[in-house]
Amino acid sequence: MSISKPLEEFLSNNREFVIAAFAVPASFAYRSVQSLNNWIYRNFRNTSARHEKMVQEIQKQVQAGYGSGKRMCTARKPWKSMSLRSADFKQDMARIDIDLRNVLEIDAKRGIVRAEPMVTMGEITHFLNPRGFALSVQAEMDDLTLGGLCMGVGIETTSHREGFLFETVEAFEIITADGELVRSTREENADLFNALPWSHGTLGFVVAIELRIIRIQSHVKLDYEPFDSLDALCTRLNELILADDAPCFVEALAISDQSGVILKGDFVTPPAGAKINRINNYYKPWFYTHATRSLEIGPFSEYIPTRHYYHRHTPSVFFQLKDLIRFANTPYYRYLWAWMGAPKISLMKLTMTRELRRQAFENRVAQDILVPIEHLADSIRLSDSLFRIYPLWICPVRLFDHGSNEGFLRNPSNGEKSQMYVDLGIYGLPAGIESGGYNQVRASRQLEKFVRECAGYQMLYADMCMTRNEFEQMFEHRHYRAMRRKFNAENAFPEVYQKVVPEKWIREEIDELCDETV
Repeated sequence: MSISKPLEEFLSNNREFVIAAFAVPASFAYRSVQSLNNWIYRNFRNTSARHEKMVQEIQKQVQAGYGSGKRMCTARKPWKSMSLRSADFKQDMARIDIDLRNVLEIDAKRGIVRAEPMVTMGEITHFLNPRGFALSVQAEMDDLTLGGLCMGVGIETTSHREGFLFETVEAFEIITADGELVRSTREENADLFNALPWSHGTLGFVVAIELRIIRIQSHVKLDYEPFDSLDALCTRLNELILADDAPCFVEALAISDQSGVILKGDFVTPPAGAKINRINNYYKPWFYTHATRSLEIGPFSEYIPTRHYYHRHTPSVFFQLKDLIRFANTPYYRYLWAWMGAPKISLMKLTMTRELRRQAFENRVAQDILVPIEHLADSIRLSDSLFRIYPLWICPVRLFDHGSNEGFLRNPSNGEKSQMYVDLGIYGLPAGIESGGYNQVRASRQLEKFVRECAGYQMLYADMCMTRNEFEQMFEHRHYRAMRRKFNAENAFPEVYQKVVPEKWIREEIDELCDETV
């Protein structure tokens, strides 16, 4: 986006005001219009007929793009994505318009919902929860899309049982490089099916997804269990998730290098007269600040409406809104302004200048790493030494063995059918910024090196500072590249690394640091 220099200076110098005064109201208006549009389509138009027509139009676009000799990508504007990058890889590519954002059908008998890729997590809970259903793995942030989560990675507090969101996919409908519509399941085109997760749209364009759904109850009974020892928290978390009667929902928050809270929950119907905590009401303190109260008052339990639980981290954008609008968790902001909801990340990106992007990269951490659960304590200690950021989000996730169709993630190394990993979410401003002693590239590369040595993985929405060789050490490429050859994707789409590598000026800094260490 090209903007005038005076506007660029205003946006750069008044970031907090711009987010509060523009991004928050604009986000409210955008969500309202989109919700009305979705309601109209679902109630007054034939969504199936519209879907078929749009898929045919996309096939024509892909055939034309494939014939042009250019590599293809979606026409989605870079600011609309949830990643932090500017997506400069899209320059000089054939851009395919894919505006598929409707829930197509629900099959209660099979326990399946079929939806288009641009359906968001907020929209899917609006659709499913009143009908008594939810996704088996329901990511919490409202604006995350099904396509992005299934072709990238989605994780939630049921992942210690179910694994990643893509493990709950029953079928992908994909338009391949030559414009063919291919249905892929565990039995039909199974090799492609297992290569699609983490492929980030580099094997084809997803146009519909079938996912498993579960029956839910009206509320979640959530237990808050505090700890004043990191090792005790890690031990208890491991016990919980490996137990035969493991709770439906499990997550933890590291509040400091020696304190934290485990949160475990199950679906319930509250007893008569039970006190209900509607945690996402706009005037309520943010959920993670509410959870830390257990460190002061001790363990406690409460009943939370199910949809409130699913989106508990949305109002605070996990832990990041406190750094963007410093007064956003104060009572006067919550009562006067927060009723419009949190700012959409896409609209914050829309107002981000080149200077702000540079500052965000150099001064802000937004990382999720996945390591075997036995390395959790060491991961937290490393994060403390590199960033000194709290709270940290901790979410266990089960990785499954896919046999000969091993995808971007390797099969478990423990010889079992599954292996327990844990996601560590690190979001905030590192402590070394004020003293000038912090270098983002150096710190990120130390974190990435640790993750590779643990046979772990980095989530690819974040800024990545690995070389291509290091990236291929972290992720398995053999099956992925075999599918690129089979489905004619090699000259039609970029590889994953080309899509997730950061901007040129960041790559130059990475190259300089690598030269220093040779």
